[in-house]
Amino acid sequence: MSKPKFEIPLTIDPEHELRFVGPFNRSVVTIMTLSNNAAVPLVFKIKTTAPKRYCVRPNIGKILPLRSTQVEICLQPFMYDQQEKNKHKFMVQSVLAPMDADLTDLNKLWKELEPQQQMDAKLKCVFEMPSTEANAENTSGGAVGCGASSAGGGNAVTNVSSVIAEGIKSETKLSSNEKASNSPDATEHVDSGEIKALMDSNSELRKEVLYLKVGSPPWLILEMDFMIKMFF
Repeated sequence: MSKPKFEIPLTIDPEHELRFVGPFNRSVVTIMTLSNNAAVPLVFKIKTTAPKRYCVRPNIGKILPLRSTQVEICLQPFMYDQQEKNKHKFMVQSVLAPMDADLTDLNKLWKELEPQQQMDAKLKCVFEMPSTEANAENTSGGAVGCGASSAGGGNAVTNVSSVIAEGIKSETKLSSNEKASNSPDATEHVDSGEIKALMDSNSELRKEVLYLKVGSPPWLILEMDFMIKMFF
């Protein structure tokens, strides 16, 4: 005759790890499910090694016989570093409620319990950053860096030169297309949509030159005006 299997009064899901999926520049929530397998009420209390980093609701409570409850654990926003080893842990303490226990004041009940009456279960915290999010952040960071570098005074002349060069190409192509459009067989060689696109591009390039002039030193403005008169 086989012995009856011993059933743990409290089961926790997940059992060993609490996983938090980033990005971590916002609050991240994970759910812990506690199940009472006993025929009497069970009281629980949740503690963490990093109380300032988490909000736990509820952090103390009771579970009726053969029932379950969910605990919401919210990780506060922080600067995530993959190189930093995470050592955060949670502990779930539980006890089967004594027959004469007052379950209306659980904090008082916990103070009256003897340590040997309590059952403890520990879970570690795991932080995960989805690869797609990580790549998006890296791409975004690179774009910002490039933008900041281009805005510097040292690259202003290079920017103006490149804009003017593009303007020259646009003007040259636009001029050739306009000449072609005056020929008898223009309908065979010229695309009106292409001409419109070139005109729009040329207009944008002129605007960009004017934008670069704003806030530039006087010597640079004179040089830009000279180059514009030479080529446009």
